[in-house]
Order: sequence, then C-alpha cells, then structure tokens
Amino acid sequence: MAAAEIAALLLTWTPFLAGGFAWNILISLVAMVIGTLFGALLAWLRLSGPTPLAHASLVATELTRNIPTFVFLFYLAFLIPTEFEFSGRIYAFPVWLKASLALSVAVIGFVSDNLLVALQHRKRHHHAAALLFIPSWTTYLLIIVMASSTASVIGVGEIVSRCNIVIAAVGGNETMLWVYTYAICYFLVFCFPLNWAMGCARRRLLARVGVPAP
Repeated sequence: MAAAEIAALLLTWTPFLAGGFAWNILISLVAMVIGTLFGALLAWLRLSGPTPLAHASLVATELTRNIPTFVFLFYLAFLIPTEFEFSGRIYAFPVWLKASLALSVAVIGFVSDNLLVALQHRKRHHHAAALLFIPSWTTYLLIIVMASSTASVIGVGEIVSRCNIVIAAVGGNETMLWVYTYAICYFLVFCFPLNWAMGCARRRLLARVGVPAP
C-alpha cells in the first residue's frame, strides 16, 4: 500500500480513533479521581487515625499495591452485572466504569503511599517537598492512560479496540502496523508534553528542597 493511500486511510478514520482515545482519557481520569479519594483517606488514617485504623489502612494499602489490575479487570467484568434494578427501574452499569474501577485499585496504593509522605513533609513545614506529590500524581496519571488500553479486552470502545475495528474493516494485515503506530502517536502526543512539564516541575521543586535532580 502506497504512502498516500495509508495517509488517506488514517485521515478517514481519525475521528473514529480520536473518539476511542477520548474514552482512554475518561477511563483514566475517573480511575485517578476514585483512587485519589480512597488513597487520600488511607493516607490520612495512616498519619492521624487511631492505631487500629492506621494498621488497617496500611494493610489495605499493601493489598491495593499487590492486586494485578489486569486480572481484577476481568474479575469486575464478571462480578458487576451489566444492569441492575433500583426502585422499579433498570439501570445499565457501563463497562468503561468497570475498567476505571479496576485501574483505580493501583491508584489507591500509589496515593496512599505518596500522599502520606507529602503530608508528613507538610507537617514539618517542608512545603516544597510536599508539593512533589503533584508531579508524581500527574506522572502516574500518564501510566494509567497507557494502561487504559487493557479495557479493550472487556469490550470498551477505546482506541485499541477501535484500531481492531479499523483493521477488520479495511481488511488486511498491510494496514495493521500503520494503524497501531498511529494509535501510539495519540499516546505520545498526550503523554510526552505532560511528562516533560512534570519533569521540569519536579526538578524545580527538588532545587528548592536542596536535593540535586537526577
């Protein structure tokens, strides 16, 4: 297939693939919000809660750090029904939300550990060191964005799933490499600038703390 044909093909399917990547971003943001809320609660309990709750929060953090999200994704896919009844009405439980819940487990462990350190720094009035949590959180968001492509295995119409649809529609292994490469470009364009910006922010904060940047 000629370069012009490949370019035309990718351009034709761009809105469809971009719509899929929007699902990746949504899944990731929801996972980060859920994980941050629960992780913040665990971090606060570990720092300020009564001793039994602090120990229980540490155990919960250890569990969330060691649960494989890919396996947990299948677990939730089968555990949570696709629809449920409430007050005589049927409500659908979206499959993308199951993916967000699965990914949020890893976020809980990350936030619990890293926010605990940030809160300890803040308690000692080391505000610059406490602010290091922000670039770390953003960098972890980018990891979750990349991991969100696993949602395709349970039927979420994110970008990898849509790549498979495009390849099946145009019919040919010739296009497979180009379609997947094009999908990678979406992740690069989204993740690289944010990763670079957070790297700069981290170096500035480390300089304020007096720690040489790696």
